[in-house]
Amino acid sequence: MTPQIKLGYTLSGSVLLAEPRSSACPLAQLSGGSVALNRLAASVFLAALSAFACLFLGGCGGSGHASSGPGPGPVEWTVLVFLNADNDLEEFGILNMNQMEIVGSTSRVNIVVQMDRIVGHDSTNGDWTGARRYFVTRDKNQQTINSTLLEDMGEADMGNPDTLRQFIEWGKQNYPANRYALVIWNHGSGWRGVTSNQAQILTRDVSYDDTSNTQITTADLPAALATAPRLDLVAFDASLMQMLEVAYEIRDSAGVVVGSEESPPGEGYPYHRWLGRLTSNPTMSANSLGAVIVSEYVNYYAGRLEVTQSAVQTDKLADLAAAASAFADALLPHAVPDASALASARDLAQDYVVTQYKDLRHYSELVEQRLNDPAVTAATDALTAALGDAIIREAHTGSSLQNSHGLSIWVPTPSEYADRQAGYAGLQFAADSQWDEWLAAQRQ
Repeated sequence: MTPQIKLGYTLSGSVLLAEPRSSACPLAQLSGGSVALNRLAASVFLAALSAFACLFLGGCGGSGHASSGPGPGPVEWTVLVFLNADNDLEEFGILNMNQMEIVGSTSRVNIVVQMDRIVGHDSTNGDWTGARRYFVTRDKNQQTINSTLLEDMGEADMGNPDTLRQFIEWGKQNYPANRYALVIWNHGSGWRGVTSNQAQILTRDVSYDDTSNTQITTADLPAALATAPRLDLVAFDASLMQMLEVAYEIRDSAGVVVGSEESPPGEGYPYHRWLGRLTSNPTMSANSLGAVIVSEYVNYYAGRLEVTQSAVQTDKLADLAAAASAFADALLPHAVPDASALASARDLAQDYVVTQYKDLRHYSELVEQRLNDPAVTAATDALTAALGDAIIREAHTGSSLQNSHGLSIWVPTPSEYADRQAGYAGLQFAADSQWDEWLAAQRQ
């Protein structure tokens, strides 16, 4: 995928460019006398900035006392972080672990991480490779991971859905709590099938493991997440995952889904900020935690980088899928006579690094504006209402993302759809809605 970096931020006359989580790329080198900061310098600066914010601005400390293991009986929350840094994002994994240690586990919130590393991207912290499990404890050293090492697992395939499922099951068994949050940390690609001239048609993926050359597909996620008790929240600290197709696929696996329509910067979530809020108010609901992650993430990058984030209630997704299906049905009679107007709406709709991914609300609004049809207007209004019911909180920053509303959807051209329709047909959303019928009916 072609890397795209939307904005930098000014630091003493230099511009810091962060790598998006959609693809591997080195930091862009600046010309004209500017000083280019490399990724390691970015990590060091951001870690120092995080520590400064916690020491002098407050808001990062937790409630209760730091723990070295699970307390007696269930705590309020166990946060499980599946941190696959077995790729070019390794240095940001180190950064995010140190951010978690700014807060640390408390008597009421467990923070547990399975982290996998790779050779060649970050040599700090002993330059170990393979996977480890940590119970995150609080400390002031923002360069070195000092949390309790629970297990050195050796090499683990973090692109295997069974590895994810085993981590979730282990975390629930060893760190029981009233509520469970899972963060899937890595590159992501939302949904998009490979082209038809390749031997195997697959949905696109998340959790890329470069050592094993594997990744977890969208279709793999329900089985990986289907552990008892049900997860209360799943957050994708990865690119492009906040799509209706992805959220619908895992609607039975978690109560809330959090993620980004766009490709986020390499640093990903500011863990010290939202975990600090959670430990300060450990009885918050999953809906509240989802809203907190959205707000803290967007506020952290505001004025520096363009980002999106939203939290969605999965128990509203059946109604939302039905509304999207009815909208697609209303468009079918217009496929031929209004082909040009419909192509214009598609092309002008808010898109992202993968330009076939369109903000669902903005796309539907542009379509409705171009068609003089009461049925389309009614379907658009119903879809907008269903989106409002499903989205707990949405936020974004940056003029290029101003028409983001929280969930994207796949709207390819006819030729792009022909290349990938077999993969798309394997998604539950395609099976349960008329969306793929509408995509097949497009003429331009």
